[in-house]
Amino acid sequence: MGHCFPPLRGQDSAFFRLNRARHNATFSALAAEGLQDVGQPRILFLLGEEDEDGALPSQQELAQRLRVSPATIANSLSSLERMGYVVRQSDLVDRRKKRIAITEKGRDARRRCIDVFKRVDEQLYAGFSPDELEQLEGFYLRMLHNMEAIGGRAEHCSRACPKGAAEREVTTP
Repeated sequence: MGHCFPPLRGQDSAFFRLNRARHNATFSALAAEGLQDVGQPRILFLLGEEDEDGALPSQQELAQRLRVSPATIANSLSSLERMGYVVRQSDLVDRRKKRIAITEKGRDARRRCIDVFKRVDEQLYAGFSPDELEQLEGFYLRMLHNMEAIGGRAEHCSRACPKGAAEREVTTP
């Protein structure tokens, strides 16, 4: 006997709609906080962690850690630099290589972005009991395992999500 799966309706699937709603809510909340110009909060999240560790990543290292193309990271960094969130510094050993550092303005924006993400996630999970949240987490992990079994790549948030963000957080808007 075959399995009965919920109907998938492309962009109308509940999973897709939930992801879009969370994405839109996050960007609306960022805009309400005056952070619409941040663009890629994940970059600030990573740079803030690197700054705490004392190691400044290069543009290439950022692209690898965030799993985006070097061109994408270059565009994002140019925008963040124009807005005063990051600065590029020459590498002490290889002057051709630029290291990326977060500025004080960037640290402040990072803290505020983390607060926004927490508030959005609190609203996302509002009304769920601890048992329901645990069960939901189990479903997510089972789906993740199912995808890994057929070659899906899991992204752990330890390098791309801010410290203190919800543990469930694996994607950003």
